[in-house]
Amino acid sequence: MKPLLYAICPRPPHPTRDGSAIRNFHLLRAVADDFRVRAFVLLPPHLRELPQELPAGVEGERFPQSAVPVRRAAALAASAVGRAYSPFLYRSRPLAARLRNLASTEKPSWIVAHSYHVAPLAPDEFGPLWIDFHNLDSELWRRMGESASSRFARAFARSQAPRVSRVEASLVARAAGISCVSQREASLLARLAPDVPRVLVPNGVDLERYPFRGEPAREEIVFYVGDLAWPPHAQGMAWFRREVWPLVGRARPSARAEVLGRGAPIATNEEERFAFLGEGGDTRPHWARAAVAVVPLQAAAGTRLKILEAAACGVPVVSTSVGAEGLELSDPGEIRIADDAERFARAVTELLADAEARRRQAVAARRRVEALYGWDSIGRSFSRELRRRAETRR
Repeated sequence: MKPLLYAICPRPPHPTRDGSAIRNFHLLRAVADDFRVRAFVLLPPHLRELPQELPAGVEGERFPQSAVPVRRAAALAASAVGRAYSPFLYRSRPLAARLRNLASTEKPSWIVAHSYHVAPLAPDEFGPLWIDFHNLDSELWRRMGESASSRFARAFARSQAPRVSRVEASLVARAAGISCVSQREASLLARLAPDVPRVLVPNGVDLERYPFRGEPAREEIVFYVGDLAWPPHAQGMAWFRREVWPLVGRARPSARAEVLGRGAPIATNEEERFAFLGEGGDTRPHWARAAVAVVPLQAAAGTRLKILEAAACGVPVVSTSVGAEGLELSDPGEIRIADDAERFARAVTELLADAEARRRQAVAARRRVEALYGWDSIGRSFSRELRRRAETRR
């Protein structure tokens, strides 16, 4: 019989919905080859009506969360007395109690927290804890403290960065192992607990789901996909629309921008040629039409799955340094990097004007993601590492 593994997920795993859901879906799919997997999934209100889409071989239980304003109020109350804001958004007494009850009858080989936010739900006494860090949240708060659009937001972020760092350090010290998405974040986590085993498990892309297109796009569509309800994404897109897009529009009068994501108003400005499409499902039709993808983030942590999707589909990417951080893509052959508005606009317009340059960058980027970022090989390596470490503890 396969060994037992409990997985705690901060939101429902899904093959396409958002970065966290995609990562968790593919890692769960891989570990199901080597473990009996039971997933304990927090369920936000806006996803309650959707069917559960767990990978084959994974049993799941869902635990409804309170409405967002209720959770934010609790997190703000905790913050007011010096606690870290983010982890309080993911508290669930029913989930924690269910884990304790089950683990007391059959101890799992691993309790895997798919994000540090849900690691506090894992009971210490009932199984070794593995934390999969999707990003280093304290680093994101620190950067938001430097770049957020309002004085209040910057002050709040600066207050949170050290608090979140202390939570991360405490959780890493509890863990029997951790994984993270980039070598940079592995080095930062090593400072928190040098003796805790660390494994690099990069983000990836489903190379079969996102096939490479043979020819560059015919229309001059500049495409962005991201959850604009998340402040760093909204801030980055506001900068792009305000500072970059006017320069692109003057140089390429036929160019149009399309933004897909939750939190984006469903509105089209014909004069500006800038469309907010709202929340969408399958991104493949958008990648098929896009000439250039943009990632104009000013603050981020972890790595961007949207860059890997674009590269897999044959859409050349222009990104800020922060947006592309942690991915082994070379500038300018596989990605274009620019951090000020003029250089960013120039990179976009040069690609729009030159179909052959778009094709060359697309071919090189696809070759890179095939070599390094296929979910099948990433997930298989992760599962084998968990199995090997579980067997050495026997």
